[in-house]
Amino acid sequence: MKLKTSPECPKCGSRSKRFPPGREDQYHVYCDDCDYDFGRFDYFQAQFRHAVEDLEARLKGREGDASTS
Repeated sequence: MKLKTSPECPKCGSRSKRFPPGREDQYHVYCDDCDYDFGRFDYFQAQFRHAVEDLEARLKGREGDASTS
């Protein structure tokens, strides 16, 4: 299942994030402006993985179109 994701904070709209020090594999991502907790980094990263995969697929498709032209 793909979730709609956005890099903006749902509370304040800021794109600035911070990763405070923590134990390995237990880092949380916070909004730098309002301290909204996005959750664990691995979950945050997984939310955007599908966006990266879609972008890579589109770029590969364009690359193939450009080479055949």
